[in-house]
Amino acid sequence: MVDGKRVAVVVPAHDEERLIGTTVAGIPEFVDRILVVDDASTDGTAERARAAGDPRVRIVSRERNGGVGAAIVTG
Repeated sequence: MVDGKRVAVVVPAHDEERLIGTTVAGIPEFVDRILVVDDASTDGTAERARAAGDPRVRIVSRERNGGVGAAIVTG
C-alpha cells in the first residue's frame, strides 16, 4: 500500500518459465497484488509463478495467445 492506496502489477507472460520466478521476486513489497497473465504458454510458466511462493501472486490463464496487449487487458 502506498499513501493509503492499493497497488497491483500485471505481468504478461508467454513461455517465461526460466524468468518468471526472478520477475516475481523482484517486485517491491509495497505492491499488494501481482497478476501473472499466462498467455497460452506451452512450458511451465504458471507452475513456476505459483512455486515462487509469494502470497500476492494470482495466475490468470489465457487459452489462446493474444500477445502482450491482450495479456495486459486480461489482467
